[in-house]
Amino acid sequence: MEKKLKELKKDIEELREEINRYIEYPDIFRDEILSTSQKIDICINEYLKLQNF
Repeated sequence: MEKKLKELKKDIEELREEINRYIEYPDIFRDEILSTSQKIDICINEYLKLQNF
């Protein structure tokens, strides 16, 4: 389970970097921002679930 938590944390960090790139041009990357944001939410929820929150 520890491995899965680390993997999720890495995924979240990568998605945050991705969304930060898109944020510079929100009009152009609106769909990408929404999609990436949803992916982050899913990863965070799974991470919290694994930590028993």
